[in-house]
Amino acid sequence: MRIVLFSDIHGNATALEAVLNDIRRHAAPDLTIVAGDLVEQGPRPAEALALLRSLPNTRFVMGNTDRDVLHQQDDRSQFTRAQLSTTDLEWLDVLPFSQEVEAAPGHTLLVVHANPRDLYSQIKPDTNPLLLRPLFEGVTQQIIAFGHYHMPFVRTLDDYTLVNVSSVGMPRDGVPRAVYVTLTFDGHDWQIAHHRISFDVPAVVQEYHAVGYPGATQMVQRFVAMRY
Repeated sequence: MRIVLFSDIHGNATALEAVLNDIRRHAAPDLTIVAGDLVEQGPRPAEALALLRSLPNTRFVMGNTDRDVLHQQDDRSQFTRAQLSTTDLEWLDVLPFSQEVEAAPGHTLLVVHANPRDLYSQIKPDTNPLLLRPLFEGVTQQIIAFGHYHMPFVRTLDDYTLVNVSSVGMPRDGVPRAVYVTLTFDGHDWQIAHHRISFDVPAVVQEYHAVGYPGATQMVQRFVAMRY
């Protein structure tokens, strides 16, 4: 079984197109799971969501900005809502909190946006285990995959394997490439691989200005820095 995971597209349809093209050429997934933050903060939310909703055999979870775009009244949320159809907004509103895949007994994957408890608390590569353990109380799955914090890593916490799938649309580790993950179960163990895909960064910069994105100059500065 091979599962493709990616997250945090943030309305960056250009980066998403590059990732999907690479997945089609190389990944051959049995299942795709998208871990939230689909449309908010990017210049082409409608195009990104249309691409995502057209994918075969794909599951989704809700991210914090997916919730925000439905309920917040700031300029960016209002811009994003205006680009989406009523059907799009209704679809976002019923996204589940998590997805689970059991490849074999004792080999179960849990996919969430940020952590198994909420949509906001970050899991970082160096977060103290004492701070993380309360987020995993009662979790029985062995592998937990998530986005939210836009840096790719794999770490262990007690008996858990934690996989940050990073971000398609807004990398934050200084590398100007979109990221997706393949999880391949060989019958005994999961093989985990992060894949970095180049995309047209200058084109996205132009898109922010062309669509009249609120605070485009500030967003572009944050986008091209690609760091927290």
